[in-house]
Amino acid sequence: MAELIIERAAGVFEPVGDGWTVYGKAVPFEVPQTVTDDGLQFYREVFDPAAFDKDVAKGGRWVNLMLGHRGDDGDRFLGRALRLESLADGLYAEVRLHRDHPQAEQARAGELTGWSVGAKVYRSVKQPDGTQRRMLCGLNHIAATAAPQYAGAGVLTYRSEHVQEVVATPLLDKWRAIVAAK
Repeated sequence: MAELIIERAAGVFEPVGDGWTVYGKAVPFEVPQTVTDDGLQFYREVFDPAAFDKDVAKGGRWVNLMLGHRGDDGDRFLGRALRLESLADGLYAEVRLHRDHPQAEQARAGELTGWSVGAKVYRSVKQPDGTQRRMLCGLNHIAATAAPQYAGAGVLTYRSEHVQEVVATPLLDKWRAIVAAK
């Protein structure tokens, strides 16, 4: 079976502060939404709280914040994730904005506070009511949007200082993941 690649949008939030680091909810967990992959057929989908655990364990530093889902990647690059975290209600990301992008100020000023995600779905389970439960996914990118689809997701705050960048420690991270799983 071919892997499923999805692009989903998230809710809008008012900006707080004036920094170049944004923090927000990329994907809400346990919130069923009506979605479409082709604009024609609609269905219900919900993300399992463990769907992005592998991405969180790896840190998510490959995840870029893009302007929308389509177009030239160089023109759309708004920033890069500093970290991902999985909380009870969703997947959160802290992203450092690229100041030189022509629309970075718009993203910073609160005009692009909706977040949408592009993700590969590796495992889904169809529930008795027909809802697709996303069990295992890989985050490709986050897209800044003006008109989101998911309620309860998007930029939550702007920070004037960002978390100190973490040096890659794959062995330590592996052991932390093992301890956290127990």
